[in-house]
Amino acid sequence: MTHPFGPIRQLGYIVRDIHAAMHHWIEGPGVGPFYYLEDNGALAQSGGVQIELIELRDDSPSFFHAFVDEFGEGLHHVAFWTEHFDACVEAALARGYLEIHRGTSLRGGPDNRFAYFHRGSADGTAIEISERGADKRALFDAIAEAAEGWDGTEPVRDMAALLSEVAGTRNGTRR
Repeated sequence: MTHPFGPIRQLGYIVRDIHAAMHHWIEGPGVGPFYYLEDNGALAQSGGVQIELIELRDDSPSFFHAFVDEFGEGLHHVAFWTEHFDACVEAALARGYLEIHRGTSLRGGPDNRFAYFHRGSADGTAIEISERGADKRALFDAIAEAAEGWDGTEPVRDMAALLSEVAGTRNGTRR
């Protein structure tokens, strides 16, 4: 069978306590380091798969809250990264998925779109199609690079600092 979206690149978990969740992943399976951004979440890499932790910070209605209300914390979505966002969105719709949320990440640039889809799975897990433009690619590559050979030091790191470093590298001001 063909995989219309490519390989799964990210597992996104909704958690009630992001610090406890990071500790679980670091101390249990040894995943890290985590890059944490207050009011946004945390990212780490394990082999070819990124782990995203999302902590709900308010009570505003969203499909994140709907998931927690029905299923509790746990695996919320699997993400596919693509440079062909529109084609993957069309493929998801053609396979019977319903789009439930769409937005832009990072600075909201034209190559940083994402969309979530659902087909009514019994466990509530959604799929995310995430456009992997230059900004996102640089960030995700830096997170993956940090995980290679990680020795357990500095298990939680500042994502804002990494974002600044990546932006500087892309603009020719670092490295």
